[in-house]
Amino acid sequence: MKTLALAAAALAAISIGGCHKNNPDQLDENVQVNQSDNLNALSNQAANVASEAQQLQNQANQLNVEAAQIDNAKGPQSASDENIQGM
Repeated sequence: MKTLALAAAALAAISIGGCHKNNPDQLDENVQVNQSDNLNALSNQAANVASEAQQLQNQANQLNVEAAQIDNAKGPQSASDENIQGM
């Protein structure tokens, strides 16, 4: 029984040792291409996020300008409005 197990282990080691004997770098090249594609996609996504953040910042600035104009446009219209501001 031990010789059968030893023979099976030796056969498995020999067969595994023969894998990718002719082209050992094939897997590495595929991984590098995939990583390059992933990095390009992440770079594009980061550029899109930065662009969107800039647009949101511009929109926030515009809303702040409009809010300041509205706040400065009218004063209190009645005595009760002045009391609300004092609360």
